Amino acid sequence: MAGTSMQTIRREDDEDYMSLLPECLIHHIFSFLTMRDVVKTRVLLKRWRSVWTTVSDIKLSVFCYADYRFVDEVLTLYARRKVKKFHLDVRLFRVCEHIIYSWLHFAVDHQVEQLFLNVDTWFKCWSLPLPPFLYDCSSLTELQLRTCHFSSHESISWSLLKSLSIGTVSGDVLRNILMGRPALEYLNLIGLQGVKQIHSRSLRELVIDVSLVDCPLEISTPCLLSLRVSGARFHEIIETFEAPSLVEAELDIDGPAKLDCCLLKELPHKLQNAIRILIGAWCLQDSFLLPGFL
Repeated sequence: MAGTSMQTIRREDDEDYMSLLPECLIHHIFSFLTMRDVVKTRVLLKRWRSVWTTVSDIKLSVFCYADYRFVDEVLTLYARRKVKKFHLDVRLFRVCEHIIYSWLHFAVDHQVEQLFLNVDTWFKCWSLPLPPFLYDCSSLTELQLRTCHFSSHESISWSLLKSLSIGTVSGDVLRNILMGRPALEYLNLIGLQGVKQIHSRSLRELVIDVSLVDCPLEISTPCLLSLRVSGARFHEIIETFEAPSLVEAELDIDGPAKLDCCLLKELPHKLQNAIRILIGAWCLQDSFLLPGFL
């Protein structure tokens, strides 16, 4: 009996300590959890029953159709006026576009700042059309999109956007994105279709997968500090490169030795302003075949 009483007292003491935690600290702890795990914490303490409804970061995963209902319930009970981070990862055989749009509408209505969206289905040729209201989300500062495609007819109002990571994009869309974006500092391009130019006066960091680029590129970025390129066609794809402020270039080259040797011969010319050049293991191995390079 004494042991049971001590356990009860210890449990009550633990609850008292947890009850004293400030809400900002609880939210910080929740930021490391998925939304499903965050919701489970409501059984720990009476005070925590509603704390989860005011988190600033929402991380949602939809891996089965039963998750649709869970997401709807979470968003219905959410009590905060603004959302800082909205992370939506959908991986299903087939998706209901209008449901995903309703979740994205929730994020836009709550003035989301950082949005991550991945929609993956078994249909590899399919991608989610971005809804028109997302182009007008002026609160965005960071945007990551996977398996989504843009409309070239929509105007884009992302005046506060600082970081953008997108999949395959066309020349018209990229031009529309870069035009009048004074805050954009980071750009990650996973694939380009018909893009011939990348011109930006605000970019500080540029990441490109050149294995998914279909035509030569002219890059003009006077304020660029960092360039990261992956793929085996750097010397073919990047035709003109103007970046007088460049500090560091990182090349993750995975291709035949012949291509790498051609690449290495052109590196000093195309990256002449870089203070430091980092190259991948394959490329580094072949560089010893070129006298005077290293």
